[in-house]
Parts: sequence; structure tokens; C-alpha cells
Amino acid sequence: MPIPRPSMALSAGLLAVTTAVVTVCGAGGAAASRPDDAKGRDASVRALPARFTQQTVRWTACGADVTPKAVPGAQCGWVKVPVDYAAPDGKTVALRVSRVQAKDHSRRLGSLFFNPGGPGAGGAADVANGNWQAGEQARARYDLVGFDPRGIAGSGQIKCPDGVAEEPENPPRTASEAEKTFADATRRARACQKASGPVLAHMDSVSVARDLDVLRTVLGDAKLNYTGVSYGTFIGQQYMKLFPGKVGRMVLDGVVNPAADLRQVARLDLKTSDDAVRRYAHDLAARGDDRLGAGAEEILRRLTTFAEELDRKPLHGAGGEEFTGGDLSLYLGMAVSGDVSWQRLTTALVAALHGDVTAFDRLDAEAGGGSGDQEPTPQEERTEENESMSMSAVLCLDSPSAPKPPKQMLATADAFAKQSPLFGRSYAWQMIDCATWPIAPTGAAEPVKAAGAAPVLLVSYTDDQLTPLANARAVHRQLDHSSLLVRKGQGHAAYAAEPPSTCTDRAVDRYLVGGKLPGKAATCSG
Repeated sequence: MPIPRPSMALSAGLLAVTTAVVTVCGAGGAAASRPDDAKGRDASVRALPARFTQQTVRWTACGADVTPKAVPGAQCGWVKVPVDYAAPDGKTVALRVSRVQAKDHSRRLGSLFFNPGGPGAGGAADVANGNWQAGEQARARYDLVGFDPRGIAGSGQIKCPDGVAEEPENPPRTASEAEKTFADATRRARACQKASGPVLAHMDSVSVARDLDVLRTVLGDAKLNYTGVSYGTFIGQQYMKLFPGKVGRMVLDGVVNPAADLRQVARLDLKTSDDAVRRYAHDLAARGDDRLGAGAEEILRRLTTFAEELDRKPLHGAGGEEFTGGDLSLYLGMAVSGDVSWQRLTTALVAALHGDVTAFDRLDAEAGGGSGDQEPTPQEERTEENESMSMSAVLCLDSPSAPKPPKQMLATADAFAKQSPLFGRSYAWQMIDCATWPIAPTGAAEPVKAAGAAPVLLVSYTDDQLTPLANARAVHRQLDHSSLLVRKGQGHAAYAAEPPSTCTDRAVDRYLVGGKLPGKAATCSG
């Protein structure tokens, strides 16, 4: 679960950032499965009324609300689920669902559900527009099914009013700044709660896992075949715990460790980011680029000193805006997560060290994929804000341990800053939404145990800045039956990804199509 880089709101990894050949890290020693336990646990989940389990999906061509560029044959529909599974006769939410049918329909294996993670990202568009297509063999044999989780994208998207207590641009350092930040975040969250209605209290991943089981049932699949990316792996883990007897072939790619709470995840993110900056410094030194310093250690010292100087005396951009140590941390984090290139960041850093921070505007344009000349529309800004708050809505229900009150957050930020002068304070304050969330968390940080579940395949890059390989190894140890496939290189989500890896895609497809897991210590070299 990676921590968000671009703002102080929680983002894609907190709980949650390439080359080419293959070896794969293999299945853990398995205890004997206990099907009776699995059946008992499946049965303990409260039965739903037939109006949910016996729905018929009306598949139609996908509209612009899902994607303006659907692939040929893409279909979209709606499936209703209870807002609150403890009160299934109450309010409902309609889930936006898409599918692309199996190419080899005569040998169709069923549905392969996909979730892209976030949390806060919808999957209906990714399947409908072909952004995610699985591997070639899996694509031929499965109907690919995407869905927008409850409260996200097309599935009853939560609402956050405009202009409610904007976040501070830099981490608070004094008690008065911290108290104001807490008060503003509390007003922002309560405004979202009021505007969004009851679904905000039921966006936890356990509820999403139950939604998945409704989708599985409605589409006529005896077992859930599923590929989850990043935070989508956490949803898959919750499904395994709830419905171990219904687990089919499950691929968890870019793995989140469910045993880590918010603070533990943040500390791992600090180490991962610091390691990435250290590699960057060593790479610059190895290439003889001395613009930031004569060697790796001098580069690191200079960056750290520069961040401290910016906090004491910020620089100013062309429009007069301040550029502080928090801003420097932000841009370093964007490079760590791959949103901007290290090469362009170096050019901007060199200019900044000479007093010119205008080059960072061009990095913003690179990260946004645009020229930087076009301002986002109000609708685009609202959508972005809602995505950010959707992430918080999920994480803050799933994850305990956000520091509070303000005094505790300040102390946590100080401790994090000692661990990582470049990232610590900013990463600590990214927990502010959960520290002030109006709804108590319902999840717990605990290992995933799914006795009786079918074997699952875990996939990870060796160098994943958003969900480190350490996460996949931890979950591999937690599960009775799993295999770990490691793709060498840097990236996030290794299967059916760009650049492609024939080795990785074939290994995953062999499992999805034929049920054959990689052997022990399997690795793909690109």
C-alpha cells in the first residue's frame, strides 16, 4: 500500500509505485487444506435476498460514462448490491460493470474479474477500453470483467463539496499549525460524509469483497477467478478470508501486506523512497555527473541540506509562490514513483540550487501528461478530488492506527523526519485524513489466513516503489498455499504490463488457464 506522493491526502499505496528473462519464487510449504472449515466460513456469511443473487445483467454497448473509446465487443451493465450487508433490505448501490467476452468462446473458462487498485480507481473503463487485457492465453479463454467498486467512478461516486477547507501545501511544524490542519481536515471529511450519504460508511474492502461474490454469482461462476493489482490485492485477500471455498484462480500482482498498519506502511515507504534516492545518487556519481555533488554521499548531503534551507527560507516561483522543503520532497517522491524522470528532475534540481525553481513547472506538465498550458476544468478538478477522498474513504475504514490528536501527529512527524529527513515529515502528514475521519475503522492489521482456499499466485517486480517485494514475500509466508513469481526490474504490476514480459505473462497464463503454478524460486528476468 503505497503512500500518496502528490498531496497530503492519502493516495495509492498506504494502506497504498523493467527489463526482460525468467526464474519464479515458488509456492510455500502447504499445510493440508481444510475444506470443512472453508464450507463453514462460506456458510457463515449471511445469505442475501434473491433480488441480489438472481439478478440478470442487461448488457449494452458501453457509453461515455464508462469510456469514450470502447474496444469492439465491449459491453456494460449494472448490478445492485446492498449498501450495508448487515441490513440487506435497506438502501442499495448500483455497481458499474463491463466485460469483453472470451475470444475462444467454445473453450470459455468463465469470468476473470479485474481490479486496478488505488484504492479509489475504477476497473470498468480499464476492461472496456482495452487498457487491461490480461495475457494472450487468458484473454482467449475468459470473459474479462471490470467493475467500479462501491462509491467509486460509476458506482455511486462519493461527493465532496468544493471549497471546503483546502489542505496546507506543507507539513505543519507547530502546535497551532497542526490544530488548524486537523480542524480543516475534519470539516472536509464531514462535508464529504454529509454530501455522500450512507455509502461512505460502507466502502471498506470487506464490503467490496462481498460485492465481488454477488458479481460472481450473478454472472454464473462457481468460483471467483480474479486478478487484482496493488490495492486490488487487498480486496482479493479479503475475499479469500470470507469465501475460501469459492476461490478459483487468483492472481495478486503488486502485493499489499494486510498485517501492516498505516504507520508501518508509511515507515516502509520511507525506506523504499530513501533507497530509491540513494540509488539515484549512486547512478549520477557512476556516470560522472557531478552537477549535484562529487559523489553519492555528497549528493545526498546536499539534497538534505537544501531541503532544510528551503524550510528556513523558501525560494519563489515565477508567480511568487513559495517552494519549500516539502515541495522538494514532493518532486523527489514523484520521481521515486515514476511520475517524472530522474533525468529531468536532475536538471530542475541543478537550477533550483542556483535559485531558479521554474523548471519544476515543466515537471508538473510531465507528470500530468500534458503541456502544462491548459488548466483543468472544474469537473476534472472535482473528479480528482473525489478520487482522492475515495481513497481515504476506503483506507480509513480498512486501516487502524492513524496518529491523533495533533500533538501525537507532530511527534510522529518528528520521529519520521529523523528516519528520513527528505520524506519523513511529508509522509507522516499524509495520514491526516484517517486521523480525522468521521467514521471509525472497521478493519484490522492482521495476516491473511485462508485455510481451505485454492492456491493463489503472487506476482511482484524486484524493485516496486509502491508495493515493495517485501510485501509479496510476507503474504507468501502468511498463506498456506501460494506461489510467488518475481519479475526482475523496476515497475508496479508485472503481469500484462508495459513493457511486456513474455516470461511473466506465460507463467501467469499457465496458472489462469491450466491451473499450473510456477515452481519454487521462480523468477522472470524481464
